[in-house]
Amino acid sequence: MTAPTHPRRWLPRALGLSLAVALAVSLPQTALAAPRDDNPGRGHANRPSPAEPAQAFDYTQVQGLTTDRYGTVEETLSLPMADGTEVYIEVTRPADDAGQPLDGQWPVILEASPYHGTLADREGRRILPDPRDEDGTSLGLTGYFVPKGYAVVMMDLRGTGKSDGCLDHLGAKDAQDLKDVVEWAASQPWSNGRVGMTGHSYVGSTPSLAAAMQPEGLATIVPSAGMATMYDHQFQAGVPYFLQWAGPMEAYEQIALERDLPGGEHFGEKPEETGCGLPNSSLTAGEAQLSGQYTAWHGERDWREAATAADVPVFMVHGVNDNAARVAGMQWFTDRGGREGDKIWLGQWDHGSGCCPTRRGIQWTYALHAWFDHHLAQRDVETGPAAELFLSDGTFEGGRTGDRSQILTDSQWPTSTEQSLTLYPSSDGSLGTTAPVTPGSVSFSGDPTGFTDPQATGGVDFATAPMTEDTVLAGVPVLDLVASVTAPRMHLIGTVYDEGPDGDRRRISQFAINPELRVGVATPKPVIPGVLMDMQPPGFAMAHDLREGHRLVLRFTTSDPDKVPTFAVDPRVTIATGPGGTVLQVPVVGSPALADDTVPFDLDGEPTVGPAQPEETASVTPAAGGPERTPVTVAYHEFDVQEGFDNAALLVSAVPSMSADIDLYLQRQNADGTWSADLASGGSSSLTEEQLRLANPEPGRYRLEVHNWAGLPGTRVDLTLTYLNTAGEPGPAA
Repeated sequence: MTAPTHPRRWLPRALGLSLAVALAVSLPQTALAAPRDDNPGRGHANRPSPAEPAQAFDYTQVQGLTTDRYGTVEETLSLPMADGTEVYIEVTRPADDAGQPLDGQWPVILEASPYHGTLADREGRRILPDPRDEDGTSLGLTGYFVPKGYAVVMMDLRGTGKSDGCLDHLGAKDAQDLKDVVEWAASQPWSNGRVGMTGHSYVGSTPSLAAAMQPEGLATIVPSAGMATMYDHQFQAGVPYFLQWAGPMEAYEQIALERDLPGGEHFGEKPEETGCGLPNSSLTAGEAQLSGQYTAWHGERDWREAATAADVPVFMVHGVNDNAARVAGMQWFTDRGGREGDKIWLGQWDHGSGCCPTRRGIQWTYALHAWFDHHLAQRDVETGPAAELFLSDGTFEGGRTGDRSQILTDSQWPTSTEQSLTLYPSSDGSLGTTAPVTPGSVSFSGDPTGFTDPQATGGVDFATAPMTEDTVLAGVPVLDLVASVTAPRMHLIGTVYDEGPDGDRRRISQFAINPELRVGVATPKPVIPGVLMDMQPPGFAMAHDLREGHRLVLRFTTSDPDKVPTFAVDPRVTIATGPGGTVLQVPVVGSPALADDTVPFDLDGEPTVGPAQPEETASVTPAAGGPERTPVTVAYHEFDVQEGFDNAALLVSAVPSMSADIDLYLQRQNADGTWSADLASGGSSSLTEEQLRLANPEPGRYRLEVHNWAGLPGTRVDLTLTYLNTAGEPGPAA
C-alpha cells in the first residue's frame, strides 16, 4: 500500500457560518467567503436540509423481519488457505427438529477473530450480547440468526484459536485468508451466495480488510469499533495511544502464544509454530515504535484506500469516545463521502468493554437484524436513517457509558448540511471568528502530569464567548497548528472541550502530533528548537450538541490520559496566533434534524416513569495492587437493589484516594448464596475515576468487586451508586 504523505485531514466544503448561529454577539461578526469545493466526491453540500423527524426511529418496530423457525446444527472443519495453512472454521446452520441439516440456501454471516478460544466464544456474543436466554446467556450471532434462516461461520484467524500458522496482524496473509473464506462460504451448496461480515474491535477490523480484497460474494460489512490500518491502532500522527500502542508489540503475540502452551486449544498440534508470530510484531519496526513513524510494517497493514473504494454497502458503528479503538480509525469510511447505501451509527459511547459494542441495547440487535435481512436475505425491510448520531447532554463519563438525550439524523455522513466555523486563537486567550491583525503567541511548559489530570498540567487555553443558541457539531474538525518547541522530540496535543457555565469541561475532540512528522507520518523531519512549524494534526470526529451558554475551549498540552506520556517534557512550547498563526475549523450542522432519544432499549418497552432508588455511597480498600484479580488486590461492597423503584439503570462511580487504575466488576447473588458471573464491568485507563453501568438491574443482592489493577497498596476507593429512572433522572442524593 502507498504510505500517506501527510496526516489524513478533513477538507471543508463550505467555509463561513453566520455568527448569529453560534457565538455571542460580543464577538466580531465577520462573514467568510465560501471557497470552491476541493473534494466534490466527499458529499452533497447542495442537498436540501433534512426535515425534522417526528420521533426517533425505533428498530424494534421494523416490519417483515425474519423470525425463528428452525433448529440449529454445527459443523467444524479445517480449510486449507492459499499457502497450505489450515484455518479452523465452525459453521452453524438451520436444522430440523431431529438436529439434521435442512436443505436450503441460506444467507451467511461471517465473524473472523483472533480471540476465539482465548478471550471470546465462537457464538458471536461480543458483537450481539442481547437478547439473552432464560439463564441470562447471550444468544449471540449463532443463537439469534441461525433459527431465523441464516448460516453463521466462525473463523479463527491464522496463528490464533485452533488455526495453524503464524499471527499476521492483519497483513497480506490474513487478507488472502479472508478473501478465500468469504468466497468459500459464498460458494457452498447451503449458501445463497451472499456473505456479510461483522465484529467488534479487532474483529471489527477484519470486515474492512475483507472488503478491501473485493471477494466474490461479499454483500455487506458491519464493522464496529474497527479500523483499516494498524497505524490507527497505535498512533495519532506519531503520538502513541495509551494501552493500544503496545498491542501489536506484545499483547497479541501473548494471546497467540498462550493457545500453544499447556491448556491452550492448539497445544501439541503444531509445536514448531509456538511463538512463530513474534517476528511479525511491530517491534520489528524498531525505533519507529517510539517516534511513531509510519514504516513498511504499517504499510503492509494499511487497507484504507482499498476499503474506501470497496463497492459494498457499509454499516459503520463507532463511538466518538472509544478508549480502545479511537474514532480516527473510521476515517476511511468518512472518506467514502456519504456513498449511497452506506449507513452509520456514531455515538458518545466508549469501547463497551464488559457489556456491549454500542450503548443502544436491543435497538442495536434489531438494527443489525434489519440490515442483514435487507442485504443478505434480500427482504424488503426498512434499515433506518443513513446517519444516526446519538447525543447526550451530561458529562463525558456519562456519555461514554450510555447517557442519551437526542438523535441527529441525516441522509449521509459527513452530514449533508455540514458547514465549517473557523475560529482564531488570540494571544489574549480568546477564540473568535475574526483573525487577529497582529502576530502573537502564548507559551507554556510541558510536563507528563496531564496523563492523570489534563486540566492541571502545563498548557494554554483559548475560549469562545458563550453560545447564544444550541449548536450541533458533527464531522471531523481541522486544526492548522503553528507552534515551536525546544525539545527535539515532543508530543503536542490539542483538545476541544465543551465548557459549561459551571466551568466543568467535557472533551468533544482531540488533535495530536509528533512535530517530527509534520510533513508526513512516513517522512520524519528534524525539529529545530524555537523555530515555528506549520502542522496539521489529525482530529477525532465529533458529534455533539453545544448548548446555549456553553463555550468551546481549545487547550494545548503535551500529555493527556488518552496518550502515552513518553515525550512530554519541554520548558517552552509556543503557540503562534495572528496572521499565519493557528486556526481551528469545527464542523457545524445547519438545520439539524433532532429527535428526542426515547426508543426502548429492551423488549419490554419503556415502563411508567417513577422515582429511582436513592443514591448510596461507600468506601473500600483493596490491600494491594496488581493486574490479577486476587483476594489481596480486590475489595467488595455489597448492596441491595430494592423493589418498588423505577431503576432503569445503575451507574457506579469509583474514585481512588490517590492515582490508580481501578477496575470494577458487578455480580448478583444467586438463590443458593453463590455469586453470578460478572454482569457488567468498567475498565478504562483512567487513573482518577472508573465507572460501571448496568441497565435495568433486577431487585436482589449485589456485590461490587473493586480491583486495584495498578495502584499503591492500601489505596482507598470511594464509591457512589446512582440509580436512574426511565427518564434518566437520578434518585435522591445520599
